[in-house]
Amino acid sequence: MSQAAVTQVAGGGKKHPPGLYVLFLTEMWERFSFYLMIGIFYQYLTDSQTGGMGWTGTKAASVVGSYIGLVYFSPFLGGLLADRVLGYRKTVILGGAFFIAGHTLLAFPSELMLYLALACLITGNGLFKPNISTLVGRLYPPGSPHKDGAYTIFYMGINIGAFICNFVAAIVRNAYGWHWAFATAGFGMAIGVVIFLFGQKYLKDADIDPKQSTEPKESLMPLWVECLGPAMAMGVIGYLLGGDGGDDKGILRLGQTTTAFVFACVPVVWFYLRIWIKIENKAEKGRVGALLTIYGVVVVFWMVFHQNSTALTEWAKSNTDRRPGGIVQPVIDLSPDFAEDAPPEYFYNAPADTPRPDPSTYRIVSDEEYAQLKKDKKLKVKAGVGETPVTQEIFDKVYANAGDTARLAPGAHLQLVNTELFQSINGGFVMMLAPLMVALWTFLNRRGKEPSTPAKIGMGLFLTGMSAVVMIGAVAAAGSPEMKVSAWWLFGTYFVVTIGELCLSPIGLSLVSKLAPQRLASFLMGGWFLSTAIGNKLSGVFGEAYHTWDHTTLFVVNTACAVVAAGAIFALLPWLRRQMAGDGGAH
Repeated sequence: MSQAAVTQVAGGGKKHPPGLYVLFLTEMWERFSFYLMIGIFYQYLTDSQTGGMGWTGTKAASVVGSYIGLVYFSPFLGGLLADRVLGYRKTVILGGAFFIAGHTLLAFPSELMLYLALACLITGNGLFKPNISTLVGRLYPPGSPHKDGAYTIFYMGINIGAFICNFVAAIVRNAYGWHWAFATAGFGMAIGVVIFLFGQKYLKDADIDPKQSTEPKESLMPLWVECLGPAMAMGVIGYLLGGDGGDDKGILRLGQTTTAFVFACVPVVWFYLRIWIKIENKAEKGRVGALLTIYGVVVVFWMVFHQNSTALTEWAKSNTDRRPGGIVQPVIDLSPDFAEDAPPEYFYNAPADTPRPDPSTYRIVSDEEYAQLKKDKKLKVKAGVGETPVTQEIFDKVYANAGDTARLAPGAHLQLVNTELFQSINGGFVMMLAPLMVALWTFLNRRGKEPSTPAKIGMGLFLTGMSAVVMIGAVAAAGSPEMKVSAWWLFGTYFVVTIGELCLSPIGLSLVSKLAPQRLASFLMGGWFLSTAIGNKLSGVFGEAYHTWDHTTLFVVNTACAVVAAGAIFALLPWLRRQMAGDGGAH
């Protein structure tokens, strides 16, 4: 999209400051790197055929959930650091450096490097994300009619990066492997940092110098002493009581990371309840109570939504027919690196009409040799690299449902659409549907019928529940034992949940800024990030459950949680509207 086109769409023909386009491109490349990593991370952790970590799905889901939980908590701390110590531009640059370091470390195949990389990425996101968004708003004077248009442009940059990254990830990892794909994410982030550095002259007036600020700021000591400190201590206690990382799941039977998470949540929830209890002003107490209520239901939204990184990725990988067809096949015909070669387990539940490799493509080895090859990451599945080692059990499963299905040529593997490409569906739908949703709200507003903010949140939650209903249909279509089903089921669930996202997600931080008393603004903004982080960690917990529960049960629970949360919001609508009206009628 050209600068002129973007300006015309969002600014009504009025030019936006050049700094907006610097931030647009910086954020586009940062989201490119972030979502490229997220798109392949779970697969990398569970892969044992093409150089991945070879973990179980439950362990991988636990780590992914912990990662995205911490990634969405760290912006709260990064915002405070910029506001009180470094300023916005320096903090963004520092965050970019941590991002580049994290992606670079992921390019090295070591579990130690993996955890160091995640620490860098969590830190980088916390420093980068809140402050680049703040810079967008500070490019405009208070009350500017162009600010909403600016955020529309900025939001488009996020989704362009999220959409295109998985196509690049697929090509790079098919051709060169996982670690080069992670390195590509680092390269994308480096491009973003370079653009940001060259655009400094357009951003300096939007920055602040915390050392020269004379504005009073509330003490953060209660946050550290009464909330974050106890949460860290309780998290350590929970981890120690969470078992041994193996069959022993600990005191709550949830495992180490999830038990640590549950324990850490207790002082956090109590801290925010105490804030609410201590408020004496009736109007302020009502508004904060409304915010805490919304925080509670937002947890459910993120819990379901971010299962796209765990449960839905596993569904796309194992239960979706990924054979290319239609407009996809001509693209793959241009180069074999546009598709991945099917690992043996793809055929376990493949329909009978799915062509199997010729038996000579596989080399049968003992269970002991297979285990060693897996440990040494020597189970490569790729045309032209020799026979693929399998056990007799794996060999039998490949052909169990094959019948008289035609065989591929000796040494050839079935080509598949990469699993990570399904992660781009949501970003694509956001770009398509966001303008339509804005137009819908504008249309209803002009007629005095636009839903209130709590009503939109309730609608978003209900639609999130309906996206899980689509997956219940997918499980039913798969039958028992579950076979592969059409990719259209995933398109359907992402379509519904994207509409739910557009009802709920864009209004969150704006709502906090409208309702929070000024002296509690930082605490309550932190509450939004904490509720998002809790929901994201729970998405990992449900990702673990995907491997132990019946799939229908999992998606029924998702539906029930979202619908109950939506029902609670709708039941409380009169009260929520009254509390929000106490803030000058904000809605």
